[in-house]
Amino acid sequence: AVLLIPTQSLSVSFTALFLVITGLALLTPAGTLMITRAVGPVFRMLGGTLGVMAFRGVGTSLSRTAPAVAALVVAVSVTVGLGVMIQSFRSTLSQWLDGTLQADIYVSLPGPSASRATGTLWPDLVEDFVSHPEVAGHSTYRGFDLIRGEDAFRLVALELDPRGERSFDFIEGRAEDVMAGFRIGSGVIVSEPYAYRRGVGVGDMVELTATSGVVEVPVLGVFYDYGSEQGAVMMGRALYDRYFDDPGITSLGLFLADGADSDAVVEDLLAGVDDGRAVIARTNDNLRSASLEVFDRTFRVTAVLRLLAFIVAFVGVLSALAALQLERARELGLLRAIGLTPGQLGRLVVTQTTMIGLAAGVLAVPMGLILSVVMIYVVNKRSFGWTLNMEIGPEVLGQAVALAVIGALLAGLYPAWRMSKTSPALALRGE
Repeated sequence: AVLLIPTQSLSVSFTALFLVITGLALLTPAGTLMITRAVGPVFRMLGGTLGVMAFRGVGTSLSRTAPAVAALVVAVSVTVGLGVMIQSFRSTLSQWLDGTLQADIYVSLPGPSASRATGTLWPDLVEDFVSHPEVAGHSTYRGFDLIRGEDAFRLVALELDPRGERSFDFIEGRAEDVMAGFRIGSGVIVSEPYAYRRGVGVGDMVELTATSGVVEVPVLGVFYDYGSEQGAVMMGRALYDRYFDDPGITSLGLFLADGADSDAVVEDLLAGVDDGRAVIARTNDNLRSASLEVFDRTFRVTAVLRLLAFIVAFVGVLSALAALQLERARELGLLRAIGLTPGQLGRLVVTQTTMIGLAAGVLAVPMGLILSVVMIYVVNKRSFGWTLNMEIGPEVLGQAVALAVIGALLAGLYPAWRMSKTSPALALRGE
């Protein structure tokens, strides 16, 4: 119910996420019993008497191990949820870059951010680049942050080559109609984050602080954009020149003639630049790879967070199994006394932990998918205003089950070794 509250508040979103995790964790004991009963016949067939004992032992010891199993399920489900979210984000970003980067070469000045061009290109350099014999067309970009009080967004002026008009994927507005109006300067297009945060859509008016004062222009369309969480307003160069006394160009997109070698043209362009001028010219593939590398580097820290969550769960399972060893000392001592060998006792404990890990892994998959849905469609939307296309890789789900089984198995090795080394006489001795 909290997820359905119409708000952009992150505190409400994270509260809902916490409640979802808590509710699903409370279902872990019942889910564990259901799964162990389902796989019990398999363990009985493969393990014989030890398999039956392991299967029954899971149910009787669940009161002690349930919190640790729930912790393992939550940790692995967080791994699944983050994995699906990151995979969906990267896939969406990759598809967006494929559509947005239409030019063959992009030219800009060095800046503090590799993902956002700043500064102003020299007019003579622009003229030299666009007149290169291998250049068949070009688009220009002028962008800067426009701040009005507490409201800040990116204002962009574009002069597009016809091939550059394919850069936009519209959420609202028919592409042909929108670009026809954009071309003649009858309005602006806004990014999804801008529209989401300010509640505007096609036909609404946006206020811009121009050179001559505040002006209002209509919104022609809303497009997908993952370059700015604050949002962007884009207009044709003709409309921009009408309101702003600013002839500068921030970056340049060059479209090459058929058969031209992008790398060779880049080298040729940079070779003609004066030594005192620092210019960056990158091919389409190079810019795309650099953008994805920035993304991968940004989310690399989540691997550490997932590892920490798993370590905490691992310690919890280890502690629970160690406590279980003390609780079942007399029972296990009796089994040793009637003929169970240390090796068989160790296999009994390992089989139980494997069943627990398998149950935790199977439970973590749907829980992780639910978390990913909440993070993608609620938390991410309210945080950045972006719409991501959910993508579920089978390797993420397989890794979750494997991680839970391996984690539980490793956590059970030490208790299994200790139990197998316990003297039957010592275990059965009364206080």
